[in-house]
Amino acid sequence: MRSSVLPLLPLAGVAFLTAVGVVAALVPGIRAFALRIGAVQEGGSGHGLGRRRHDGSVPSVGGMAILGGFLIAVIVGALVAPQALGGDRAALLAIVLGGVLMTLLGLLDDLWELPVPMRLAVQTVAAGILVANGVRIDFVTNYFAAGPLARWAGEGSFLFFGETLAAVLTLLWVVGFTNAFNFIDGVDGLSSGVAAIGSLSLLAVALQADGRGPSVLLLAALAGAAIGFLRHNAGPATIFMGDAGAYLLGYTLAATSVLGALKVTATMTVAVPLLILGLPVLNLTQVAIRRMRKGVSPTHASNDHLHDLLRARGRSDRGTVLTLWIATLLLGVAGMLLAETPPVLMGLTVASAVVAIGGASALRWAEVRAFERGAQGGDPSRRR
Repeated sequence: MRSSVLPLLPLAGVAFLTAVGVVAALVPGIRAFALRIGAVQEGGSGHGLGRRRHDGSVPSVGGMAILGGFLIAVIVGALVAPQALGGDRAALLAIVLGGVLMTLLGLLDDLWELPVPMRLAVQTVAAGILVANGVRIDFVTNYFAAGPLARWAGEGSFLFFGETLAAVLTLLWVVGFTNAFNFIDGVDGLSSGVAAIGSLSLLAVALQADGRGPSVLLLAALAGAAIGFLRHNAGPATIFMGDAGAYLLGYTLAATSVLGALKVTATMTVAVPLLILGLPVLNLTQVAIRRMRKGVSPTHASNDHLHDLLRARGRSDRGTVLTLWIATLLLGVAGMLLAETPPVLMGLTVASAVVAIGGASALRWAEVRAFERGAQGGDPSRRR
């Protein structure tokens, strides 16, 4: 394992564990509050051209717990290892501020279903905060420099963009991926697990270069927040993250990939994060194509996501989630291989993802079984 990895591992561990504990502790209180104010999604209710597939009334503002755990983990990590943040503190604060704005936007959308133009406008402002603070896609690897297209691609190792093009590409990536991630939030536990795997995979890539303290802190905190939420969100979920949580997770993954992983390796500046975060991108692409072929706007909800297609073929909800988690993990491994991640670090990342997601899911499933046994036995203390 490279020497640059070791000094940042304690920071990653502290941020991860803090986020796990805080989010898991916050969820019950936020769930109770949501039930009191009626912030719930009704199972079987209409959703655009489709219908929601869950049963009963489930609180839908779990993103507030994710935000709380994420923020506290970032603060604790910054206090524990301030020297690791280096000169990227402005970028770190920009991502945190944009994440808060995205969460508030999602919360309002969860409560009142904001119009699409308003959502896109606020998302663009949040992405603009990144651009204004130097978090931009400034260059990509020149993949064609040594090939037959070198005449047009140029001879340099990188293709550098001007400020305007860099800003536009960053806005498109951040806003696009935020919505792509929101699109996969359709089965209990799916988006939490995908966020955890994606964060851990990007974390492994970011650990390979010096001066990536902010990226490590943000990704570890995000992974921990996703795992802490999965403890209550694995099916059957007691709470949904809603747009508030999906926007926060998607935005932070997109922003952090620009800050760190996009620029970690000299040879792969775009392919690595696109591979690691490929499942939401693939889902959004096929959804958009399907809806446009039907003459329907891609923003109009329908049951045509990858998880819907798997369930239509007879997969159970848990089978669907496990299939897509495994696909995400394989994409993460492919991305780490492309980034030439040391085998020990790659193995540690895969093991951490499997243990963390498996442990959080097992706790929830054990809770469900205990509740079902108590209900069958008529023990009032086991009832919720």
